[in-house]
Amino acid sequence: MEYLSNIELYVSTFINEDEKYLEISGDESHHAVTVMRNNVGDKIFATNGSGKIFECKIVDFNKEHLKAAIIKSFAYKNELDNFTFCIPNLKSPERLKFALEKSIELGITNFIIFNSERTISKNINIERLKKISIAAMKQSLHSYFPVLETAKSVKELLKHNYEIVLFDQSSSLMLDKYKFNNKKKYLFIFGPEGSLSNNELKVINANLIFNLGNFRLRTETAIVKGASLLSAMIKNDSSLL
Repeated sequence: MEYLSNIELYVSTFINEDEKYLEISGDESHHAVTVMRNNVGDKIFATNGSGKIFECKIVDFNKEHLKAAIIKSFAYKNELDNFTFCIPNLKSPERLKFALEKSIELGITNFIIFNSERTISKNINIERLKKISIAAMKQSLHSYFPVLETAKSVKELLKHNYEIVLFDQSSSLMLDKYKFNNKKKYLFIFGPEGSLSNNELKVINANLIFNLGNFRLRTETAIVKGASLLSAMIKNDSSLL
């Protein structure tokens, strides 16, 4: 696996079947040509959002789109595809944005934004969150589009037949010491401000409850710490890749 750095990453709207060329359109094309001032012959990088990043050279462009010849491709495995982060709809949109951005930067690709009994504002601006997630993916040079779903309640989360994971300071089970099964899927449910209600905890009936540390963390901090620990564990355990 090769790792890239110090590049500007774009999203391709079309890649031909034999991967000889690709096209970039809309805001992505505008940014590449007008903002970054790329021209014919310049090298750029683009992703298909399905695990590949392409090194290519611009051969043509106009106001609507650009076309580039593919020189080389880099293929990556989605190492954290078995894990879905259930993020509560937080009171502060900026804290929700922070939790989502940082989780994506750390490699999480599957998310469910959910309302709990204690959610203050029930509105979830999913289009805004999708734009944030794509920007975070590009900034951190990941090659998989983040998948975002929404859920109106904790109960709705359980339609997924996954192993259910919760977090509690009183647990003796530490996340970074646990051995995950690469044949199972896991649903990490993080509590909202004020925590999950007793009724919600009974409904969830978690398979695993982890301790994230000795201190009480804000929801967004717990989410980022969970993503960081999980990312480090997966990268250090070849049996999970």
